[in-house]
Amino acid sequence: MSVGSLGAGSGIDLESLVKQMVSAQKDAKVKLYQDKIDGYEAELSALGKVGSAIDTFKSSVKALNDDELFTGRDAKIAQTEGEEVIAITTDSTASNGSYAIDVNQLAKGSRVMSAPGTFSSADDVVTKQDSRLTFKAGSNEFSITVDAGTTLSELRNQINTSEDNFGVSANLVDDGNGNLFFTATSSIQGAANTLKIINTSVVRDEDGNIIDNPIEENSGNTVEDAPIEEQSEPTVDEKDELDLAGDDVDFANDGPIPADEEKDIAESDGDTDPITVDAKGSDIADKKGASTLAANNGVLSLDSVSTEGISAGLYTPLGDEARDAIITVDGIQIRSDNNTFDTAVAGLSIEALAPTDKTTKVDISFDQKTVQETIEEFIASYNDVIGVLQASSDRGAVLNGNSVVRNLQSSLSTQLMSGHGDSGVFTSIFDLGVKMDNKGKLSFDNTKFDNAMKKGYSDIAPLIAGDNGLAQSLENLLDNYTGSSGMTNSLKDSVRRSIDSTEGALESYEDRMVKYEDSLRSKFTSLDSRLANMNAQGGYLNSVLAKM
Repeated sequence: MSVGSLGAGSGIDLESLVKQMVSAQKDAKVKLYQDKIDGYEAELSALGKVGSAIDTFKSSVKALNDDELFTGRDAKIAQTEGEEVIAITTDSTASNGSYAIDVNQLAKGSRVMSAPGTFSSADDVVTKQDSRLTFKAGSNEFSITVDAGTTLSELRNQINTSEDNFGVSANLVDDGNGNLFFTATSSIQGAANTLKIINTSVVRDEDGNIIDNPIEENSGNTVEDAPIEEQSEPTVDEKDELDLAGDDVDFANDGPIPADEEKDIAESDGDTDPITVDAKGSDIADKKGASTLAANNGVLSLDSVSTEGISAGLYTPLGDEARDAIITVDGIQIRSDNNTFDTAVAGLSIEALAPTDKTTKVDISFDQKTVQETIEEFIASYNDVIGVLQASSDRGAVLNGNSVVRNLQSSLSTQLMSGHGDSGVFTSIFDLGVKMDNKGKLSFDNTKFDNAMKKGYSDIAPLIAGDNGLAQSLENLLDNYTGSSGMTNSLKDSVRRSIDSTEGALESYEDRMVKYEDSLRSKFTSLDSRLANMNAQGGYLNSVLAKM
């Protein structure tokens, strides 16, 4: 018989009767169980808030318990915001005092470019044979192999996409007058790091593989026909840094260049006269580019994109050499191959941002600002945790009467009021401008804090940080409440077990109620069947009596 047909035989609403009987037995007890579970879950939530507040407070205590907090230095730079010329970072070794700093020159990389007339199109073929270009800037170096028939635009792309490129950017610039300029810019700064581009021939072995060191590869070959006494070292002309193209004085030989030697030099140069620089440093481009192109039947030599050698086609314009950064600190000039000076002044790292036209004053002092901000963050976090503890334990609150919460409140207040540190100047955090109201909340007095800083900055560290400091005492206290074995987590574990136990008891009780309902239905089904039979018999008797 289905549930819905219960009572159909007797005509009595037995279904409602069963439900009412089950409800009378079940509802009140289930509500007790559910209320108990809800209470445990509210307690668990409250403990979660308390635990979170304690963890946050412990983080602020840990930030306060840092010896380096009180040894830090602050750099005050007399410069306008948005027009900064220097940036300074400090460490604990910096000496307090004032410095006068000038930025005389910023470090920069270098740029080389081709002479006018050397190139006219990005499609100019720069070499008719396989060659290698080597790029050097100080200790930085990379090379590329340039195949015969490579165009200027292809060479530019090959340079810029080289995996070994240390910071060289190649470009093509058209002046609109039929001249195309090839430029290469190096990001490597420092006076000794001006970019050099060297062209060398490519030597291949029998299989067509490039030989990196052809001289070494052939070192086993000897010239047997030449007598030993006839072999001699080639002479190398002494190079004098003071000799400039166009000078009429040979500084290496301390005298004018003889006319015959000038003639020989001119004849040997032929059509590959080097680029010259006038007395003012201006670039004077000769007809080298056009003559080189004609000599190669319309195909340029790769020397046109190198800076070394008598046929070099690239030069460094005046002012585009790589250079050092130069600053002056208290009248002492200091150089660096980049714009950061890490060792110029002990404890300071100075970054030059822009040249100055007047001296910039820098004052180095104790980092009072960071100390104050850290104490204020500690106060805010303390007030938060006290607020959570009070709200959780007030009358009618879930954790009202909880001994763990009550003891923590009392212990925090006691730690703040106790003496800490080994200094006789300050005995508690209240000597530094911290105040407590009648509700246990803290506030901060800036004026009193400033006076304390002046009174004895070095005595603040032992009061707050260190083995006997306030922060360490608070950390030791909070360790009892945090972590997997801390009191708050132990309480939460206990509450979770109570929830699980209560939910288990509720589930068992509901199973019993299901069996109780099944029992009632079985009994009422039997009753309904009997009543149906009795009704049938009564009906039969009534019909018989009616016929008599």
